[in-house]
Formats: sequence, structure tokens, C-alpha cells
Amino acid sequence: MDPDNSNVEEIKRPRGPVARFFMSGWTNIVRLMAVNVLFIVFNIPAIIISYFYSIFVIPALWPSFNLGSLLTVTAEDGTQAVSYQMFMLLMVFFITLMVSSLLVCVGPFQAGFSQVYKDMRNGSIVSVFSSFKQGLKANWKKGLIVMINGMLVSAVMLLSINFYLRLELTVAVMIGGLFMLLLIMFILIQNYVYQLMVSTDLSVGKLYKNAILLVLIKFGNSLGFFIIITLLYVLVPFYLLMSASYLTLGIFLFFYSFLVIAWVQYMLSYYSGYLIDKYVAEDNADPEGPFVHRHDDEYEFYIEDENDYTKEDSAIELDRDNENDEEDNPSDPEQ
Repeated sequence: MDPDNSNVEEIKRPRGPVARFFMSGWTNIVRLMAVNVLFIVFNIPAIIISYFYSIFVIPALWPSFNLGSLLTVTAEDGTQAVSYQMFMLLMVFFITLMVSSLLVCVGPFQAGFSQVYKDMRNGSIVSVFSSFKQGLKANWKKGLIVMINGMLVSAVMLLSINFYLRLELTVAVMIGGLFMLLLIMFILIQNYVYQLMVSTDLSVGKLYKNAILLVLIKFGNSLGFFIIITLLYVLVPFYLLMSASYLTLGIFLFFYSFLVIAWVQYMLSYYSGYLIDKYVAEDNADPEGPFVHRHDDEYEFYIEDENDYTKEDSAIELDRDNENDEEDNPSDPEQ
């Protein structure tokens, strides 16, 4: 054993943020699957609300997105008609998008799930239900307000998209496309708000203000998450459902019932937790969390090996060792 490093415990950990996220996700894979199932069960009211949203929104968007060509089937006699099964699959897609993206969800319960994600990120989780109960009890009022805000903003944006796209003018279509981008950006904001809710003691107004700033301050990264959200919440489920084969439907049911929703939410929570520790709550940052604030105003991953010890740390350890030696071997004043 090297005496110089006898008090240093070397632990091999991945050093990059992406590697650490995937390692944390894999370590908590069973918990994430449990959260995914609980998310669907606890959001049954949100699913019902999203169903009524879809009844009014899908017919309104029908001409704008030419949905008739997707849902029309040819009968044996050569006539064409809208398939009821295809229409229902389209509604399932819309409901999945609205609920999993937190545009329509049960806010108090989502506060509980956000606490679970935070504890998993910090490595301090004991059980899913204990963390869920903690987040629910402490933030249910704010969760209700954020839930209502999400429903209202989503309704306004969906109506705006429908209104401008139906005008069939170049400028109107561009404005409608802008609202679509803003809607997906609002998904990011909603996810950040819930993580801010369980990490700080801010009012709802300040939660949204800080969430918007977090999206803008790292806009390049936000664009990356924008692409991931579009891919996993829009393109992939739309393809799997509208392909209408038993294989693609089975893939959709398995992955979106047991993993994808919680995995994407945890990814956003993991990243937003880093931003919160750095820009919002650095004075209260958890020293046991995955990020540690250094005095040079930079955040680095915490690696428990000899490389983490600075010269100042070594001097402090040396002083402590000298004090311990003096206590163990007190000098005799008569000698």
C-alpha cells in the first residue's frame, strides 16, 4: 500500500456528463420502470382531459396536416373511408404526447416524481415511494398551479397553431410553425419548472422566470434536447402507432408503458439539476450530488480519487495529521 495515498479511496467512475447520466440511469433502471408505470396510473385524470383535448383539436388540425390521407382506407368494393381504428391510434398518439411531455398532467403527482428524479440524481434515494411522498407533500400547491398553467398555455398554443395554419398564407404558416416550436420549447420549460420546484423555495412566477432563463442560458444544449423531445415524443410514437402493425404497436406499448417516458423525464431532470446547482441554488447545492461547485466558478464532476485533492486540501490534511500526532504523543515539559 502506498503510504502517501493510504487515506485516499480510489473509486472508478465515468468522468463525462453523458457517461454519468447513462450510468445513473442504468443503476436506477428498475426504479425508472416503476416510475413510468406509476406515472401512467396516477395521470389517468390527465389522460381523460387529454382525450377531450383530442376530440376538439384533431378535427381542427385535420385540414392543416392533411390527416385524411393518413386515416383513409380502401374497402373491398373500392370505396374509401376514414378508418375508425386509425383515428383512435391518432388519438392515442396525441394523448401520449400531451401527458408524457407534462403539457397536461396531474401537477402534485409530478412534483412527487420530480423529487424521485432529484434523489436518484443525487444518489440519496431510499425508495421511490418515500421520495414521491416527500415531493408531493411539500409542493402539491405549486404543482396544482403549474398544472393549470400548462393546460391553459397548451390550449392557447394549439388553437393558435390551428388558426394560422388554416389561413394557408405563407406568413400565417410561418407563424403557425413558430407556435409549434414554442410549444415544444414550453415542454422543456415545464420539465425545468418541476425540477426547480423540488430544488428551491421559489414562488411559481420565479419558477417560470428561472426555467426560461435556464433554457436560454444554454440555448445550444436546449436545441439538442428540443431534437430529442421531438424524436421521442413526436416522431417515434407517431411512426409506431400509424404504421398500425402488430410489431410496431407492441414496441410502442412496451417501451412507452415501461421506460421511455420516465427515461426522458429523468434525462431532463438530470440536466436541469446541474443547471439549477450552478446558476440558481449554488449556495444550497447538495455536496453529495453529482456536481460540486468549485471556487473558480466552474462546475466539475466529483470523482472520489486522488485527483480530487488540491494543494490546499493536502495542506489541510497535513495539518490535521500533525494535530493528531501531537495529541497521541504529547511532549514532556521536564525533558
